Amino acid sequence: MKIKSLSIIFLVVGLVFLTFFPAVGEEVNPAESVVAEVNGEPIYLEELQEIWDSIPDNYRSQFPGGMKDLLEQMVQQTLLVQEAKNQGIEDDPEVKKKIENLKDQILIQELIMREIVDKVEVTEEEVEKEYTSNPNLYTEAEQVKARHIMVSTKEKADQVLEQLSSGQPFEQVAQEQSESPDAQTGGDMGYVKKGDLASEFEKVIFDLAPGNFSDAIETDYGYHIFLVEEHLQPRLKELSEVEEGIKARLLPRKQQETLEQLIQDLKNQAEIVIFEDRLTQAESPAEEEVAPPAEETEVEE
Repeated sequence: MKIKSLSIIFLVVGLVFLTFFPAVGEEVNPAESVVAEVNGEPIYLEELQEIWDSIPDNYRSQFPGGMKDLLEQMVQQTLLVQEAKNQGIEDDPEVKKKIENLKDQILIQELIMREIVDKVEVTEEEVEKEYTSNPNLYTEAEQVKARHIMVSTKEKADQVLEQLSSGQPFEQVAQEQSESPDAQTGGDMGYVKKGDLASEFEKVIFDLAPGNFSDAIETDYGYHIFLVEEHLQPRLKELSEVEEGIKARLLPRKQQETLEQLIQDLKNQAEIVIFEDRLTQAESPAEEEVAPPAEETEVEE
């Protein structure tokens, strides 16, 4: 079998629906209760329950009627499998080849589940090493909590600055005077990180001390006045805050590395023979035979 990519996600998750509905005709305990028969072929309650229990919660919405809907799906599957067998599709050489390939994929899937997914874990030591080695990844950027007023003319901007200088609350003035959509919330911008705003705005608000408002800044869109309510310096988050996120980042990488190592170990233990000459022949198309040019003949007049 040719495998182009050994992606854990593809192999493990890509076949999830096949695991929901096992092949019809598997051996079952005769003592199990029959919930349906399709042309005499039984479907057992225990089998139905097992499949239902294996379906992830986010897929169960596809069965609004619960197990009754699942049973209908199993009846339909049984009918289709029976019809395929009646038509002799099961004996088709190409179909047999596809079934064998699918069998190989399921075997690989199960191997990866048992040897990689179920066993590979990120240790506390690996989490701490990642945390201490890459502090920039786990540091909150410098940010300010700000409010904003935007008006269309310099006259309005001057009027706003007069109101603010007289002690009127910025939030109130924003609600009354600002022409920005955030006026209804008092110009609340929330927390702004460096890089979130245009450079001419960023320099102003990050230089303001908390509680102070800026002069009017003229742009193509009008005049802008900012108030800084809080200024937070960069902060390295506590390990406990980022531990789960680090594990989530490291786990796929460690799983992939473990898979690659498993493959390499198997190669080292195996006897592998590659016939390079045959491979070259397969990759090089046969040269087309070129017919010799026709000989010129004289025509008697």
